[in-house]
Amino acid sequence: MSQDFQIDFGIWGSIFPVPCAIADQELKLCTEHQLKVLLLALRQGKSPVDLSAIAGRLGLSVEKAADCLDYWRERGVFSAGGNAPSPAPSPAVPAPAAAPAPPPPLREEQVVEGQRITTVHSRAKLTPSQQNKLIREDPEIPQLLQLLQEVLSRTLTPYETEGFLYLYSGLRLSASYLLMAAQYSREAGKDNIRQIEKLVTGWVERGIDTHEQAEAEIKRLARRRENEGQVRELFGIHGRNLSAKERDYIEHWFTDLSYGPELIKLAYDRTVDNTGKVSFPYLNRILDRWHQTGVRTPQEALAEMEGGKRKPVKGGPAPQSPQESSYDLEEIRRLMEQNSGG
Repeated sequence: MSQDFQIDFGIWGSIFPVPCAIADQELKLCTEHQLKVLLLALRQGKSPVDLSAIAGRLGLSVEKAADCLDYWRERGVFSAGGNAPSPAPSPAVPAPAAAPAPPPPLREEQVVEGQRITTVHSRAKLTPSQQNKLIREDPEIPQLLQLLQEVLSRTLTPYETEGFLYLYSGLRLSASYLLMAAQYSREAGKDNIRQIEKLVTGWVERGIDTHEQAEAEIKRLARRRENEGQVRELFGIHGRNLSAKERDYIEHWFTDLSYGPELIKLAYDRTVDNTGKVSFPYLNRILDRWHQTGVRTPQEALAEMEGGKRKPVKGGPAPQSPQESSYDLEEIRRLMEQNSGG
């Protein structure tokens, strides 16, 4: 059952104005402390803002309260002169610090033997003053933060805002790059800022630092997931994750050898027949040998398997008879014809 709410005018004897732009534009971007400092500063009316009183009431340091107020000054709510309230120096309050220094460069590049090597250094967190300075000097940042919230379908926390500002300014990445990385991470179910920062930092260290390179990498990862899914179905692997080594084998088969599911399935059947189990290393040796001998189609693989059965290696064991063969070539042919619609 819905409940009706009515305004209780008992507390309206004393009010103060709040700019509409705060509610319309800033609530998604400002932090909890910044909003509280703003309300208490506006509550003081035309008097100079008493930072010490605000800090004491909120349990903040004066420096922290000054950083929060500086955030609103940069957005035009306060000014340093005129009739608008501004922070007033007090004998008990240290003067505001000088403009914050920009964050140090965190990305170092060098060329070694013609190859570009990128190193991402560890970093300190961006202070609120540094964040405010970045936002003030780059008009693209507020729009980027707004779009990131839309991509992730949630309001960014102060921690997330600081993380994205680090990726944007510290690693010198474009807004479109970060939006693409955030979208990819969300679709992969790994969209918290730590996971996004780990993903992006790894890309940058591998030289993937442009929109086009990130797009190509995302397509490669999508193909890899698709290939891994096909192999899981072919091999009947369910209820567990593939190991890193198994994923590397699959990448090798599809990318380096350019083999498709049909040839991989033939190699799988031969592996199981000969070993009684799924053995990625054994299967990999079969595919590597086929690649070295020029086998490119299922028909060529069948011919190689049949030829290998009929032509014993000199000094080696005698070939098996058709009845002793560990795999049924006629059954394989039948299945291939069935799958191809023949």
